Amino acid sequence: MIRKTMRIGELRTSIKLEAGFWDHLKEIADSRKLRLSALINHIAQADPERTNLASTLRQYSLNLARAQIQDLQKSVQELSLSGGSDDLLRIIDMSPMPCLLLDRDRVVRQMNKAFTSWLNLDASATIGKRLDNIMILRGSTVREMWACLMDGRLTRASFNGTYVSPGKVRTAQAVAIGLGIGDRHGKHGGGYAVMFETTANTRL
Repeated sequence: MIRKTMRIGELRTSIKLEAGFWDHLKEIADSRKLRLSALINHIAQADPERTNLASTLRQYSLNLARAQIQDLQKSVQELSLSGGSDDLLRIIDMSPMPCLLLDRDRVVRQMNKAFTSWLNLDASATIGKRLDNIMILRGSTVREMWACLMDGRLTRASFNGTYVSPGKVRTAQAVAIGLGIGDRHGKHGGGYAVMFETTANTRL
């Protein structure tokens, strides 16, 4: 947890949030050409009945992350259907959300900067490893969902991914989209796009 003190309205206020939420709020402020304190004041003013500013900021960050990933999912699905592999790679690479491209065996073939930053990974040492060997994957049907995505029985599926490193656990809900259409166009050879909804970190 990181504590920051800033003026909210007429009062100096101490706010304690996880590093991942501070990072995401800073990214939002930068994208809008605002100071972090100005963004937080805007969020606070929009919810005058709030009882806990830290909870309000967490919810704001999560809501925006979900909206971003929904837009990203739509773009990825449209590009997978059209066989636009170059555009798909560009969309994944530019996304502010942590994203991976996996082959049909769930081996990592590409990761964006947001993913390497989130888990503090060396991309060259991670590409070529199976996602199952990098993260703990949890979900009611996580074993079956990959095949369902590949053969078209599902268009998308959700699961939880957890990465454990010394002193920290990083966890997030993820959405996987099947890219099996690539088999017909010869673009991807089949595989998956995986997008993670949050970059919140918690200490053990």
